[in-house]
Amino acid sequence: MASSIEDFLEEYSRTLHAPLALVLCISGACGHLITIAILSRMLNPTNAFLISMSCSQLALCVNFLYSTLFKFASEELCQPFFFSYYMAKSMHLSVTLSALVNISAVFHVVGLSLIRYKSLSALANINSTQQWFSYQKFRLIVITIYVSVAVFAPFIYFTSEVELLPEKIECAIKYPELRGQPVYELRFSSNPILQSFTIWLFHLCAKIIPAIILCLMTILILKKLKQIQELSARFATVEREKAYQLTTNFILIIMFMFIIVELPQGLIGILSTVFDVAQFFYHLGDINEMMTLLTSCIIFGCFCLMNGKIRTALLEIFCLKLCRKWTRKAFDKRIIASSAHDRLIAYTSIKSVESPPNKSCGYAEV
Repeated sequence: MASSIEDFLEEYSRTLHAPLALVLCISGACGHLITIAILSRMLNPTNAFLISMSCSQLALCVNFLYSTLFKFASEELCQPFFFSYYMAKSMHLSVTLSALVNISAVFHVVGLSLIRYKSLSALANINSTQQWFSYQKFRLIVITIYVSVAVFAPFIYFTSEVELLPEKIECAIKYPELRGQPVYELRFSSNPILQSFTIWLFHLCAKIIPAIILCLMTILILKKLKQIQELSARFATVEREKAYQLTTNFILIIMFMFIIVELPQGLIGILSTVFDVAQFFYHLGDINEMMTLLTSCIIFGCFCLMNGKIRTALLEIFCLKLCRKWTRKAFDKRIIASSAHDRLIAYTSIKSVESPPNKSCGYAEV
């Protein structure tokens, strides 16, 4: 059973992962670029936080795009250019950045859940008229997130190292001319204590604990929503309740997605240090990467659905306006041509009806 799962994961990594990751990376990067551009035109503390969150997701998609292309070129195409020390070092930096932006994305969602709960608490207070989330609180939360992410950086960076190998075995089998070609590859650190500590730190503090916090915040937010619904029925504040219901539902979807993606990854990562499942964990990494990219695309979709201004602004993007203008121009030309053709038929019919009989020919025109 275990061997069949590993065979499936290996086949997926070899054939399907690269094209799927390419599509999700480009879609997610374009989507979050659009989100950043649109929200920048509607700045307030909440939108500024969402911009920071989209920046993390954008960096995640771009970094995964680079690492996917690198792995495909070096492992499948076996291009010697990617065997150099500097290319391996760039992959080392990419892996480090990937982990850091992933942590940043998770911490942003935890921050978003806390902000939403506090906003709902303020909404439940019928005497509340002031906006709770200010630019000062935004700066405090964002600085806390990025300082927390920076704490992980040295541990993640030194967990991997570039190592010189006499040849790349898989490439030497496929391409005999590459036998004996030295290659630099990224490997785990030779220090097992550092390796185990970093795995525990990353999966426990950046995945399991945030997922547990998101579970608790989901319960608290649902309770607060129920309280707001009761207040709406009692004091007829339906407008206030509707204003937050839809947005809160989409935030709950984002939280739920992070729970079902990050919690299993954290548990499997911890188990990999206890049991001998290193090969299985290696192949499962591509599935985890795919789920992370899919979550990033879903976040962009939720951003579009939970705010009417974003949807309206999305339709006013230059390229879409240009497309609509071109389509409308082609449609108008077709209508004009059709109208001119109809007028010509009408004009010919009128002339035929109104023209007097031709006496010179001895018979009348029909």
